[in-house]
Amino acid sequence: MVFSKLDAAIYPFINLASQIVKELEENLGINVILSPGSEVLKRSIERIKEAIYSRVTSVYRADLDVEILSHPVAMLLLKSIKDTRLLHIYAEAEKNRVFLNLLSEDYEKLLALAIDGFNWHVIRENYTFFIRFDDYLKASINIIDSHWKLVNRKLVNGYVELSRRDFSRLMAEAYKTRVLEKASQEEVIQIPEHIKGIVEELNKEVQGVLPKVDVRITHISGEFNPLAFPPCILRLLEDADKGKNLPHMARFTLATFLISIGKRPEELLDIFRKMPDYDERKTLYHLRHVAGEIGSRTKYIPPSCATLRTFNLCSPDDDLCSKVKHPLIYYSKKLRTIKRG
Repeated sequence: MVFSKLDAAIYPFINLASQIVKELEENLGINVILSPGSEVLKRSIERIKEAIYSRVTSVYRADLDVEILSHPVAMLLLKSIKDTRLLHIYAEAEKNRVFLNLLSEDYEKLLALAIDGFNWHVIRENYTFFIRFDDYLKASINIIDSHWKLVNRKLVNGYVELSRRDFSRLMAEAYKTRVLEKASQEEVIQIPEHIKGIVEELNKEVQGVLPKVDVRITHISGEFNPLAFPPCILRLLEDADKGKNLPHMARFTLATFLISIGKRPEELLDIFRKMPDYDERKTLYHLRHVAGEIGSRTKYIPPSCATLRTFNLCSPDDDLCSKVKHPLIYYSKKLRTIKRG
């Protein structure tokens, strides 16, 4: 399969992405790429901030060269900051982006991406993938859930049987591992003098923002009042109640919002029960994962308003929406307004 430049932008792990980065570096030069005010530098910082605030990075399609270069430059900035927590947040956000996009790819494309990107030994038979057990073990080693243990998988002639969704998840996990391995490589980081100020400013924001996010969630935990829900959440609840097949990002938003305001994963099962592909075991697994009870133990928060707009999930219909940048901020402010009467 011949990949496109858009593929290289969405999936930085394929060989074409590396080739394009090399060509652009040779043609433009690192000084131009990292020059003050360069679009690549701006996008790299934006990509890191998306990871911090939304736990998922987007794909900037307006300029694919900028998007492709922004990942290695973001890695350069992250290695300069030297914050392990931030590295893991970025890797997780990149994994989420890749996973969301893989879910919309066809079987042939998934197979080609796995072989090109990770050199996996994999076979496809109709709607099922089979990956050689050693490749499976290497890719799934960091997934802490019994569902992914080899003993709980069907093994056929040394190959592990996987559904399309699990195969996509495995590929996204492999990409996350690669990002972390790349970030942990010992090497001397030399950045231009003018970048040091950017790194310091970004680091300052990181150290300041991450604790505030947690505090805010703690502050509103237990305050459950549907009258204070933002319009986007109300619309998603309405769609879920009608049994619509919500896209992944919509489900992620709904789950993380309700868990952030104090709901337990088990309490949310009824909300998703009417969806056409409902599976209680899998649903509970994903809910517990975003709640930080299993897997990476990271408690996720809903995407920002900017990210929701990107996914066409924003549905503002009151003045408060124009004054906030996050659904949880909307909820917190609306709660205070209701209490004041």
